[in-house]
Amino acid sequence: MCRILPALFLASIFLMAGCLGGETPIPDDFYGDDIYPAVAVEPFELVNQDNISINSSVYEDKVVVVVFMFTRCPDVCPIVSANVKWLYSQLSTEEQEQVEIISITVDPWEDDPPLLTSYRENMSLDWDHFTGELEQLEPIWGNFGVGLKTVASDEYGANYTNSSDNEDTSGRHHPDLDYLVDHSTGTILVDKDGFQRVWWGDADWVPELALQDVKKLVSE
Repeated sequence: MCRILPALFLASIFLMAGCLGGETPIPDDFYGDDIYPAVAVEPFELVNQDNISINSSVYEDKVVVVVFMFTRCPDVCPIVSANVKWLYSQLSTEEQEQVEIISITVDPWEDDPPLLTSYRENMSLDWDHFTGELEQLEPIWGNFGVGLKTVASDEYGANYTNSSDNEDTSGRHHPDLDYLVDHSTGTILVDKDGFQRVWWGDADWVPELALQDVKKLVSE
């Protein structure tokens, strides 16, 4: 009995220390949502608006602003694109050399290179907009936590949600049907080491604060 009591006493001390210490708090280093733990960007290759195949390795050692959009988006996508355009314009020349912006479609059935070219021209955007085959894009959407589904266009108003759960990546309609894309996503900031660090919800953009997050990543 004398040997058991000290053992129980020590065990209780360790348990109490664990309870008092608690779990490691999630960092709050950015104005946007911190991605914790940081998620590595998986290598990918897609075609841009000029139908040129580009590998993600070209963005090594750069801060990358990753936008998810589609050209027929009736509301949020053009606003996000305009916000990112403004953000980049506020960077110094030195900072711009360390930052890349890319847009990736969530509507590969419709968004071919000519449509992406028209979108860029209409929006006066000068960064690459990417598309590809569904089997190329699905792993990318998964890596960045993009949830999406297609809905009949006459039901869009009733069914549209902007959820951050990012779970539904199935049940897509055939492109011959009259459809729109319901995608729940945000703009992701990737650091120079290729890790997703910050998430800005499409409906939560504060351009001035997103700019500060990009500057912080540049300075790391």
